[in-house]
Amino acid sequence: MSSHVDKYITNNAKKMYTNMDLAYSDNVYFPESLLNQWLNVSTVMVTSSLLFYHMSRVKSIKVEPYLAKLIAMGLIIISTCYMIYALVPYNKRMNFIINKCTEIDECPDNQVNELKILKNSYLILGLITFIIQCVIVYLLVTNI
Repeated sequence: MSSHVDKYITNNAKKMYTNMDLAYSDNVYFPESLLNQWLNVSTVMVTSSLLFYHMSRVKSIKVEPYLAKLIAMGLIIISTCYMIYALVPYNKRMNFIINKCTEIDECPDNQVNELKILKNSYLILGLITFIIQCVIVYLLVTNI
């Protein structure tokens, strides 16, 4: 009787898992929310570095230009590291979910495609942000 109950729970859990739309479930929202939180940290750091650099240039605070540049670049580089730190695990988590979806017979192909589109769109936006941050660092380096 115990094996019958275990089998029932396993099948019931599997049925609940396969009947929902994975693209709009907590399985996807959780990795997205983690990515969002790390990208927020990255954005705050870039904003702080640019504000600090601007304040030093307009003499709101007295800092040597090279020191201001070094601090601003350091904050942007750390911010970029946080962003990469967020994108790599996000990619792994989403690949795990996509692989689980492809293993389940009840998970339709259009859902797998939708998950791939979601993953790729976030990765592309993250890479664009990374490129912009690199351009900002380049501009800081070449303008002083």
